[in-house]
Amino acid sequence: MDCTPDLSHQEQLSVVLRVVNGESSKGVSISEHFVGFLNVLDTTGKGLCESFLGHLETLGLDIANCRGQSYDNGSNMQGKKQGVQKRVLDMNNKALSVPCGSHTLNLVVGDAAKSSLTSISFFGLLQRLYTLFSSSVNRWAILTEHVKNLTVKVLSTTRWECRVDSVKAVRYQLPELVNALSALIEYATEKRDGTMFCSRSTK
Repeated sequence: MDCTPDLSHQEQLSVVLRVVNGESSKGVSISEHFVGFLNVLDTTGKGLCESFLGHLETLGLDIANCRGQSYDNGSNMQGKKQGVQKRVLDMNNKALSVPCGSHTLNLVVGDAAKSSLTSISFFGLLQRLYTLFSSSVNRWAILTEHVKNLTVKVLSTTRWECRVDSVKAVRYQLPELVNALSALIEYATEKRDGTMFCSRSTK
């Protein structure tokens, strides 16, 4: 299970079940099934657990048959006293919890990058480029006129692997991006757009 707010600012809980089916004649088969988005108002361990159990009841599934849990490392999910995993484990001691490996790696990479001034400066520059061009329709039009394939993108704050898309736009189109910046300076000079010059870094 994982929670994320959608565009309408509703907190949605996505639920995926992994089913392990063992038959002596066919062996073991494993499949995963997405079983729904749940709108949740209470994102505490108690609220999420109640939403999950209610959904299982709707599906006609028994928590006693659960043999494992895997969530992100949030305290509401993995908390050892009040988290979802603890509440489920109290009902079924066979439902052992394993933290999501991808989320754990994401946290390690994020913390490592925050300890590097070079990394902070680099990704800060990418974010400023996006902010500069996306702050008006005219600026974005100048960008798309010069950069045809990959546009600059806002940095993802939760999924570090998504930042590669922000890097690609600069890595593979640096000359085009420089031309767009030059055109933007000409546009700002003509329109006397002082806000653009305030956002430029000086040496």
